Amino acid sequence: MDGLALSVSPGFALLAAAVYFMGGTGALAAFGAAALAHELGHLTAMFLTGVRLRGVRLTAFGPVLEYAGALTAREEMGIVAAGPLAGLLFAALCFLTDVPFLLYTGAVALLAALFNLLPALPMDGGRLARYALETVMTPRAAGIALRVLGTACALGVLATGLCIRSLAAAAAGIWMGALANWPDLR
Repeated sequence: MDGLALSVSPGFALLAAAVYFMGGTGALAAFGAAALAHELGHLTAMFLTGVRLRGVRLTAFGPVLEYAGALTAREEMGIVAAGPLAGLLFAALCFLTDVPFLLYTGAVALLAALFNLLPALPMDGGRLARYALETVMTPRAAGIALRVLGTACALGVLATGLCIRSLAAAAAGIWMGALANWPDLR
């Protein structure tokens, strides 16, 4: 990992502050552990594929791994899918304990993995949906379809948050809608 670039955006500080504000240090630690498990899934798939890590960006929607070289769509889809899969596996392992913090961390990891699988860019589910859509339509049409899907998911998350009176879920819906419709925020 010689010459590994690391960049931190102001949005990452806002994300960390929001997680802390909504759940304190326990939520921040649980979210950090879930994010680490997720990214280790991507890194493992990159290693198995022979892809070199070029850099890590910490952004408003979490860590983003940047890799060197061109990949086939199949290789990239495998790397993309490995993150949520690792998050789900981490959640399952946490649920095998009776330690309250690990049970909480498992719940955070499960919610984060499922949220990340929603078909909205720039999340992994959106990236996987883009690959699938581009096999049956033009990239422009796939982009439009993803914007509609992302907006629909955002509205669903926002409505769910309002119905269950969860500030965190409502904020996640607003955040998702912004990212789905304004790529410059990514």
